[in-house]
Amino acid sequence: MKKPAPNFLTCPAAAELPPPRESGDSSVASKPPAGPAGKPKKKIKLFLMIVLFALLGLAIFLIPPTYAFGKALLAGRDVKTALDTLKINLEQGDYEAAQDEAGRARAALDIFRNSLQGVGFFRDLPYVGTQVRALQDVAAVGVHSLDSLEDLLHVAVAMSDALQSAGVKPEVGVADDRSWQDLSPQEKRGLLSALDKSLPEIRLARDKIDLALALWQDIPQDRLLPSMRQALNPVAELLPVMRLALDQSVPLLEAAIPLAGYPAPVEYLVVLQNSDEMRPSGGFIGNVGKIKIDAGEITDFQFTDVYNIDNPVSGVWNETPPEPLAKHLGVKAWFMRDANWSPDFVESASRVLDFFIRETALLGLNENPQGVVALQPEFFRRLLRLTGPISVGGQTYDHNNFMDLIEYEVEIGFLQQGIKVEDRKALINEIGIQLSQKIQALPRSEWPKLINLVSVALDEKQIMIYARDPSLQSLVDKRDWSGRAKPTVCDFLWVVDANLAALKTDGKMVKSAVYQLDARDPNKPLATLKLKYQNTTSKIDWRYTRYRSYTRVYVPEGSTFMSSSGAMQGDLLQTGGRFVPGKVDIMKELGKTVFGAFWAIEPGKTGELSFTYALPAEASACLSRGEYVLDWLKQPGVDQLQMEVEILLPGRVLEADPPEADTRWGDAVYQVEADSRDDQRFKVKF
Repeated sequence: MKKPAPNFLTCPAAAELPPPRESGDSSVASKPPAGPAGKPKKKIKLFLMIVLFALLGLAIFLIPPTYAFGKALLAGRDVKTALDTLKINLEQGDYEAAQDEAGRARAALDIFRNSLQGVGFFRDLPYVGTQVRALQDVAAVGVHSLDSLEDLLHVAVAMSDALQSAGVKPEVGVADDRSWQDLSPQEKRGLLSALDKSLPEIRLARDKIDLALALWQDIPQDRLLPSMRQALNPVAELLPVMRLALDQSVPLLEAAIPLAGYPAPVEYLVVLQNSDEMRPSGGFIGNVGKIKIDAGEITDFQFTDVYNIDNPVSGVWNETPPEPLAKHLGVKAWFMRDANWSPDFVESASRVLDFFIRETALLGLNENPQGVVALQPEFFRRLLRLTGPISVGGQTYDHNNFMDLIEYEVEIGFLQQGIKVEDRKALINEIGIQLSQKIQALPRSEWPKLINLVSVALDEKQIMIYARDPSLQSLVDKRDWSGRAKPTVCDFLWVVDANLAALKTDGKMVKSAVYQLDARDPNKPLATLKLKYQNTTSKIDWRYTRYRSYTRVYVPEGSTFMSSSGAMQGDLLQTGGRFVPGKVDIMKELGKTVFGAFWAIEPGKTGELSFTYALPAEASACLSRGEYVLDWLKQPGVDQLQMEVEILLPGRVLEADPPEADTRWGDAVYQVEADSRDDQRFKVKF
């Protein structure tokens, strides 16, 4: 049947609804309408599925980092256990077992470090991430530290093997109560050989500790948990100690092994410089000695009065002395006792050695030492603090009375005992032998103290070394143990006194020096040095008198002398009690401009000597870059000079080393005080 067309006026075009079914039509089953009770069940199922998937996702998300943390925790416990055992091994001297434990600690630390890589997003969380990253950095520090320790343990094992090969029982080694003198010559050679072969490993261990310390300093310790900071305190304390020990021991071993006569025997001239009678390189040379060493074994040791060498050749020796020596000391020839006229020890030592060889040749001897070692009184005082007192000739010498008693015995006491003049210093040879024996008798447990004592003495110029072997001298120069003059970087100052006929009066002098530089105009820096010395002795006697010094001041080459005050023609006794102004000598030495003047100070009086000069263009160039550097060198033997530096700059001080006191910050003046224990460097940026 044809469908009627839609009426567009009454309804839109649409499909017609089917006609209603008859009640009897059962072709389609009827469905009851869905009631409201079915909806909650579906929602619960959906919620449970969401929770399940969330928990599953969270588990997948958390299990790996949690496992990583747990694994790291177990590895950290293994590290601690291995290190505790390692410490016990070291205390027992079982270096091979300690080496094994170090390997276990290193392996556990690698696991700890790798496990922390698996903590995932925790590493990026604001607070937790800091702790995680710190632990990773600590692990890196631990790796480098253990690497260094393993290198050192390898050296210890090598030394133990060397002792065993020399016939020492494996369980003995160098025990804490054994001393150097307990070791046989074969053992000493074996130890030196092992150390020599192990030097590359020791240097590598030092480099690894340097790296570990640099990493440690980068860790944000102020943001760590208090408990973590406390746990890491041992690391913070150990690293600087290890670094200091290696910094001291590596250069000391590099020089000490050849100096100790390994691999070939050596012979050195030893000069004792008395700083109570100051001379340019450290003091009057009153005693000289020879020491022969073969692989750490002293085979010859003898000292003598320097006059026993100089006096017998006085009729034929004709070296011309420097003009100040001739004028103010009244000598016509230049002998070995006065040969240390240069403040550069290498220059003085080479001349002392030359004079020694040639003077003894005139006496029919064939001496040919391979170098010179100079020792200052302070070094012996420190040794006696370590070894304890010694007794010679019924007298007990300790660190308090050492110089007082020696000077009395060789100047006065020998006369009362009827000892010949040429034999008056024989007691110094006996003192040297006994002190050497006490040093060699120190137990191994005291060796670190001895090494530190010697290292500090070298740094402070209480010991200085000159070697004719260029390679050995290069090692000594590298560590600044040769007392050489230094090049000028920007500004330079070196005050050098020479006691000329003032007995031992330097021992009673209180010395201070003030250096002022007006650099407000960088193109015209003007310097003034003021020396103020007080003679504290109350009277003239066999030991102390008026102070007489020819003082030289070394400044940058090209400096222009402007004026001076305090220079004298002679002491008051020589000039009839009147102050007669003296001239200032201007010369060039050691790549510096030098101002020299004589002055004298009566007992109980204070004297002043000053120099004003313009610095050269090189100093102006330094200042124009906004920086200033002053190198003020120590004269060997002068340990208590009070130094003050005052620099007037063209701009405000930005950085300074050493720093000023807080109250002096914020202006264009740099002002600090220092002492003369060692060479000083003052650096300023403005």
